[in-house]
Amino acid sequence: MSLSVNKLAKSVSLVLITAMLMLVIAACSNSNNESAPPSTAPSSQSSATPNPQSSEGDSDWKPQSDLSKKVKFSYASVQGIEGFDYNKGDALAQYFSDKFNYEMDVASLNWDNWSERLRIWINSGDMPDVAVYNYNHADAAAFVDQGMIKKFPDNWKTRWPNVAAVFDKTSIGPQMEHTFGGTYFIPRARFMNNLPGDPLPNHPSLFLRKDWAEAVGFPIKTTYTTSEVMEFAQKVKDQDPGKAGNKLIPIAENTTHAVDLFVARNSTHFNRFYMDTDGKYKWGGASEDTLKGLKLFSEAYRSGLLSQDFYTVKNEEHGSYFNVKGIAGATFFQAPTSALQQFYDDFQSNTGLDPYENLQMATVLGDDGNYHQYDLINYWGAIIFSPNIKDDVFERYMDILDYNATLAGNTILNMGIKDVDWTYESDGTTVKSLYDQAKEGKPLGGTSGKYPSMGYLLGSTILFDDFAFDNPNSDKRLRDLSKQLYTERTKVATPESFAKVNWDLFSFDSPNFRRAQMDYYTEYANIVTQSGDIETNWNNWVNSKKSIIQPVLDELNSKLGS
Repeated sequence: MSLSVNKLAKSVSLVLITAMLMLVIAACSNSNNESAPPSTAPSSQSSATPNPQSSEGDSDWKPQSDLSKKVKFSYASVQGIEGFDYNKGDALAQYFSDKFNYEMDVASLNWDNWSERLRIWINSGDMPDVAVYNYNHADAAAFVDQGMIKKFPDNWKTRWPNVAAVFDKTSIGPQMEHTFGGTYFIPRARFMNNLPGDPLPNHPSLFLRKDWAEAVGFPIKTTYTTSEVMEFAQKVKDQDPGKAGNKLIPIAENTTHAVDLFVARNSTHFNRFYMDTDGKYKWGGASEDTLKGLKLFSEAYRSGLLSQDFYTVKNEEHGSYFNVKGIAGATFFQAPTSALQQFYDDFQSNTGLDPYENLQMATVLGDDGNYHQYDLINYWGAIIFSPNIKDDVFERYMDILDYNATLAGNTILNMGIKDVDWTYESDGTTVKSLYDQAKEGKPLGGTSGKYPSMGYLLGSTILFDDFAFDNPNSDKRLRDLSKQLYTERTKVATPESFAKVNWDLFSFDSPNFRRAQMDYYTEYANIVTQSGDIETNWNNWVNSKKSIIQPVLDELNSKLGS
């Protein structure tokens, strides 16, 4: 059957919608064997050192614009709360709007319309003053060629040095600056001081009901192959250890995460062209590894291990079957460090169970025993400006970004108001939390938190990934566990299965290449949910794409191949 599946942002990756302190990734530690759970001793209100890229305090930072002059500007981004007042809606929003003397009109996009709506606005010459762009190089090249986004002044790095320091850490920033002959995009860095590896691991992980696994005799480990995940799901389906009855979902996913779990975990290049070990460029959609993943995907779907309506699940809702409704045995879901506390807290408040005793987080490997991924690159989303933006507005927003890349600004973005929600220890750099979530009865950020505005709409070039490793508002057990998992991803892999970015390929562009872009997640879901033999369905699909794929392969092998 043919599906109409919502397109979700793929860089990254994707994100927990319920909390604004999310969208992060985790870092490095070790282990690849069966392991005991992390220490059960909780850490509360602990101090941490964020290792800031700048130790400048508020008094040392100098703006490049006249803050006495109020500016108004429009802003578009995913992750916004529709209708929320990002100028005065809470004390944190008020702090930034007062400090930088602005009035911001926010267009809150969602995961389904983010890329397409912004593309329409840019192409029509009607984009907002500032926007967070889900970077796609083919489109980006067209926007630059046609003058549809602002080119930065040549001296921007000396005027806003903190932004420039973050820009250099993203790796994509300097690369695209060279490609385009100037700066048009400010990529937002996932990490500044806590970069976990090269290539960079992604954050989705397997959440598994540890208590159910023990009940059905399934081993507790920190790595599982895709087939092992299916084995667990089959045991849960057969024995129903949680007594969920007809509500039971052995593996809860949406389209994007289902493809990531079965196809991407077995096929490094499932959604891209790539240079093979023989020096020839090939198409990942036609690889045997992709077929292997599709067969596992099909088996899970047809045997009822995967929800039969997975393709209708919106955004990140599949996680709620696990940590809210408690009817799922496992879910492959976003697991950035800063998101884990909310996920674990939600599980406990909704199920009444101790998450540290009843949840198991794990890395999913391909059936070859290797971790498969293409370099994530140290960025997610890029800040762009309208070519028609007024100079004073551009300078003001760059001031906001530059301040928030200092220790003072970055800490406020992550932890709230100084001397209200946090303070410095006597050394002036170690951060101590003053916020007691249990006493307050709500999280610090997020739609139901003390500061609904807390998030990227207040102006950040550093994502919460970096600060999350040191954030004392998160349980140290979760920070340590996250580091452990990310270390395993760098250890249980080969250079071929965990491939570094090919910048020549990344920056390649042509009309044929643009025509060959497709929504692989929807394409693969359609292949799997069609009736008939899965390999026949895949072969038919590969053949149907030859007319747009072969011209690209010819160009790549002619211009870039060895």
